[in-house]
Amino acid sequence: MTNTYGILAYPAGHSLSPVVFNAAFKEIGVDAQYGVFEIPENELSKFIVEARQEPIAGLSVSLPYKKEILRYIDVLDEDAKKIGAVNTVVNKGGFLYGYNTDFVGAVEALREVFSDLKNVNAVIFGAGGASRAVVYGILKNGGKVSCIVNRTKENAEKLAKEFSEMFGVEIVGLGTTDEKKSGNVFINTSSIWTLNKDIDFSEIGKYFSDEYLKNFECFMEIAYNPLITPLIKKAQELDKKYITGDKMFFCQAVKQFEILTDKKAPKDVMQKVLEQNLV
Repeated sequence: MTNTYGILAYPAGHSLSPVVFNAAFKEIGVDAQYGVFEIPENELSKFIVEARQEPIAGLSVSLPYKKEILRYIDVLDEDAKKIGAVNTVVNKGGFLYGYNTDFVGAVEALREVFSDLKNVNAVIFGAGGASRAVVYGILKNGGKVSCIVNRTKENAEKLAKEFSEMFGVEIVGLGTTDEKKSGNVFINTSSIWTLNKDIDFSEIGKYFSDEYLKNFECFMEIAYNPLITPLIKKAQELDKKYITGDKMFFCQAVKQFEILTDKKAPKDVMQKVLEQNLV
């Protein structure tokens, strides 16, 4: 029987997971198909009921459901529980198991520049599900997060407090109009470019001046479609190191594939297909 997998998101059209996963299935001879489940929020509960019963063997979970999906999970992995967000769901006989591979992807992406994450001191922009995974991955590996900045300050403060207490560190939650702390890597985890590809740097630029940004050694993006986001363009303009969003996506997808299928991921094929489809 052909197993069905897919990306659960809204919107979901930007995702390259289908082409990457279907190529991987074909390469190792897995009888499976990977599709797109673009489900509006008011239809999520109905979709989950149907996914348990049909069944859908597994899901990649993206914006805006990484936290929302928690209430449907029957068994939660320890890392996902601490992160408070799930991006990977496995369906076993109608029971849903939740995992998070975003933090693995974030850590591996950062290692493109920082061989030892203890040398990372990050400023995080955004306070959603992806932000939680990035913060967790850095702290778990001995790095530092100096502050979390979000357009809704209360969300940044809540997230900063939660992870400060979890790891016994001090993280400051700030609004976009507050005076920011600095660090050596600036990481954008917000959905600015994903939700509006036509937007220019002014959206982040009105919150973070060039004078502030030039203090960073490196910039990291988690959005990969488009690959060269306005933030990456700004990093190039400032002649800084940068990590594009495909790095985190690829590393988390490899781990996710292995959780979903219980098989070793064909990394070379997945990497090649990803590169062919990046714009």
